[in-house]
Amino acid sequence: MTDITIRPATEHDAPIIARCVLAAMEIIDIDANVPSEMLTAVKNLEAASLDDARLYSCRNSLIAEIAGEAVGCLISYSGDRYSALRKRTFDILYEESGFDLRGNPMETGEGEYYLDCMAIKHEFRGKGIGHLLMKAAIELGKNLGHTRFTLLVEKSHKQLAEYYSRLGFQPKEEMFAFGTEYVKMEFLFR
Repeated sequence: MTDITIRPATEHDAPIIARCVLAAMEIIDIDANVPSEMLTAVKNLEAASLDDARLYSCRNSLIAEIAGEAVGCLISYSGDRYSALRKRTFDILYEESGFDLRGNPMETGEGEYYLDCMAIKHEFRGKGIGHLLMKAAIELGKNLGHTRFTLLVEKSHKQLAEYYSRLGFQPKEEMFAFGTEYVKMEFLFR
């Protein structure tokens, strides 16, 4: 395997950030051709990645790169900023599309560093890229003074929950959000 670089996202990474969000929401896969009815949503997410006051911004994204190609993405941020980022993101989403997520429970909050979305292109899965992205995001959170890291995993995704468990995350609580049952998992760094 060639060298894997983990780096902060730039504005040029908007396409993979948008696909990462949609893949995490299981709307389209990160590798899929974008159906015509999804083109506007993808373009809106790409534009959103340029707005530092939104959840899915370049500022909140790490990119895994091999030989100059972006092959994976992880979006993470301090829970201390979540409420403001979420409000702006969900208000604009509602204004642009009528899709209303504003009534969902809070995924994270103060004192947590939240690992929101991660996706890896198919041909690069199973090569440790997700693990490197997770380590880099945790390091970012540690540098901000966080010791508690959280993420959500769908209850039906048992293999994914096992993967996060191997990384040190433990199930904490169950929650229903975005029409799905989730388990909130936590990693405590001491």
